[in-house]
Amino acid sequence: MDTDTTTATPTGGPVDAGTYDVLRRRLGDRAAELARRAEALNARRTEEFGSTELRLTGTEQIRTEQASVPRDLVAVGGRLLFGFERGPGATGTAEVSDVLALYGPELDAPVAGGPPADEDFVREFTALHRYYRDARLLRLRRVDGKLLAVFRTGESADGIRVLRWALAADGSPGAFLDARGDRDHVFPPSHDFTWTVAGRESHVAGRHPHIAVGGDGDGSRAVLFVDTLGGTLTVKTENDTDTPHGIYEEPVTEPLQSLADAEVEHATIGPLVLLRVRPYNEESWRHLVFNSLLGTVLRLDGIGPACHRLPEDQGIIFPGGYYLTTGTAKTFDIAEPLSAPLFEGAVRSPNGEDVLYVFRSPDDGRSLLLPYNLIRQEVATPLQGRGHALLDDGTLVLLRTTPTADEPARVHQVQRWHTPYVSDTHAASRPASDGPLARVGNADLVRGISDCLALAHGATETTPTAAVYARLVADCVRATDRYHWLTDPELGTLADPLAELRATAEQVLTEFETVRELTRQAADALAEATENITALVRRSRGEVPRTAAEWVDRLTELRRAHGHVTTLAEMRYADTERVAELSADTAADIEAVARRAVSFLSRDDAFAGYHEDIA
Repeated sequence: MDTDTTTATPTGGPVDAGTYDVLRRRLGDRAAELARRAEALNARRTEEFGSTELRLTGTEQIRTEQASVPRDLVAVGGRLLFGFERGPGATGTAEVSDVLALYGPELDAPVAGGPPADEDFVREFTALHRYYRDARLLRLRRVDGKLLAVFRTGESADGIRVLRWALAADGSPGAFLDARGDRDHVFPPSHDFTWTVAGRESHVAGRHPHIAVGGDGDGSRAVLFVDTLGGTLTVKTENDTDTPHGIYEEPVTEPLQSLADAEVEHATIGPLVLLRVRPYNEESWRHLVFNSLLGTVLRLDGIGPACHRLPEDQGIIFPGGYYLTTGTAKTFDIAEPLSAPLFEGAVRSPNGEDVLYVFRSPDDGRSLLLPYNLIRQEVATPLQGRGHALLDDGTLVLLRTTPTADEPARVHQVQRWHTPYVSDTHAASRPASDGPLARVGNADLVRGISDCLALAHGATETTPTAAVYARLVADCVRATDRYHWLTDPELGTLADPLAELRATAEQVLTEFETVRELTRQAADALAEATENITALVRRSRGEVPRTAAEWVDRLTELRRAHGHVTTLAEMRYADTERVAELSADTAADIEAVARRAVSFLSRDDAFAGYHEDIA
């Protein structure tokens, strides 16, 4: 076989198939240079605008006059409103001070005068505890310029009563409004996308039928094909009903079910296709993520309760983990996972580099905070607590979750964290400069640096596929068009390595098709040689030659096949390990046949045929 197959570059010149390896190395060099310049610019940006590091600055305590169970913590006007529940041994009518306490930012002692308690509030508070003997504070919230105090009035989580105040411009509580805050006590959608139900119009008939999903949402131009037949949940990328197998398979509980028995829903988020499947006779939904760039499927049931897109189409985030379009998946080993978590909201830092995703359990009020960094594309430290308060200077006060948190106590543990989530007014109070970084702005620099680093990492760390290279080219074009300052010499001229990365990626994409064809040819040749040798070995073991000439022919055929296998290792992109393994097995088979031939030739009548021919 001719291994010097050539192809053409985008400029039309011939390129040897081995050029793919050279182009891959060149792509890595261009990516490394782009990453180096982007990281250098990011270091300058951090020095100019300040660090965004999330770090623990201390562990402190909140003290209450009576033993109580902590419930929540919220920042109001630069101070901290602490909500708690009276201990089970408390007697007498509940007072406001038995449920709420206002502290200064240092948490040293309650502020004189306590929480806002005008006559209207005291009246509603007293009536609440008079008519609902089991009333207890569930949580505190700031929503749309209002402060909410949510009380549970019974055993059910649906039985609530919400007192509310108006918040002043500085965030401090103003006038008490009423006890009808349940209309404000709502949460954002748990998913920022819509699940599309795959109906019967998406069913594809055949020997092994399946359901077409993806594409335009109606099954047209589908990218995935799903079924739960034959005892297996199967995901395919080819519309092939002749085979039951796909790129992903896992068992189902009920093997006997029809195509229409399973419930299938899907959503497309950039290059990701999310699947929501409930096979017949099963209570729980299964959640899968298909990456169209890599052609891989991963089961992530954590996206079921809540799931949101990450900024800049970097992937998705859900309670307890995240998944990036690069294929990176991270789930955190959380000691006490949230029960039926809800998405409470997201807090963006003014620099645009960090986003804090907040999830909350409606049953016990525990919260999970996931601080995501766009440049590093990671959640550094998941934080768990009973509640948290975010001050204007970015200080995060976290009410800790401990094994004894549900037991009444007078001392309650809190953590103080330094975060980048400062208020807009606090960020605006920082002195401004007139340098090249200030002219562009921190937020735009963050997005540009994040995109450049993502391109650099994607070029070298992602499994190479045609879709990956095509996306790399498109993203290079998009970054060039979006960020005008990439050509600025004062900012490192990131446009130069970016343009080289794009040009090299285009060449690699062209060459990748050639390599894929050569790989297929090498695999076909190896499969053909394996089939031929298997047939020869089976024949040599099942059919005993009757003459010396037949033994010689049999050995000659095996040696010829062995020699052909050895030459396959010289083909480009051949599976050399499999070739070596097949060559060793064939050599062992030749040796076994040779021993049997020697045993036959040692017999007195071994050459009887030759004697007859001579006579």
